[in-house]
Amino acid sequence: MPQSMKKLVPFLSVIVLLCASASALAQGTTSRDYPKFEIFAGYSALGDADAGLITFGPTASIGGDYTTPVGFEVSVIGNFSKYFGIKGDFSVHINNDSTRGAVTFCNPTCVTATQDFQLKTRVYNFLGGPEFKARNRTRFTPFAYALAGAAHTTAKFTSTSPTLNVFLKSSENGFTMALGGGLDIRATRRVSIRSSMDYNPVWLSDGSGDRRDLVRLSLGVLFH
Repeated sequence: MPQSMKKLVPFLSVIVLLCASASALAQGTTSRDYPKFEIFAGYSALGDADAGLITFGPTASIGGDYTTPVGFEVSVIGNFSKYFGIKGDFSVHINNDSTRGAVTFCNPTCVTATQDFQLKTRVYNFLGGPEFKARNRTRFTPFAYALAGAAHTTAKFTSTSPTLNVFLKSSENGFTMALGGGLDIRATRRVSIRSSMDYNPVWLSDGSGDRRDLVRLSLGVLFH
């Protein structure tokens, strides 16, 4: 090995050690203190406290609501500190109900028949806002959030028979919020189990000023 290269070896070794130490320190101050980003994906159920009616315009309504055990939620959180982050959240809840009962249709004379009918509803939430975490030295991290955004709801009612053929459809957009919190239970360094519950009011845009008082329950995996 040339003499000049031999002189460089100690300096190169020091540089390598410094780079390795800096890398380890950087990893320690970010991943150990708090993750810069977190991703949640999981199951979600929806409850509707306004059980009663779904309207299809000013002259048509049916007995029903948006309650469903079928849904999912995904979110991305960008953390700015150990205790504060900004969250983007999307959820969809799907209900397909089929049953048999009395159907009344007035146009203008009212006719009532007992027959099969289907009610299909969808609720989409597009939300964003702050999330606050009480990080600590244990595996349990409580959190709370206050989100706002837009909701899109659809409802379809279908009932077909020789006596009555009824098809009703509604599609609405409105302002929505999600106010709640939950608990993260760390399973590994990169994975936690997250459960949450929030009050999810939706203001419909049909001009009636109606508000649906919804409640979301979610359970899934948080990657960090």
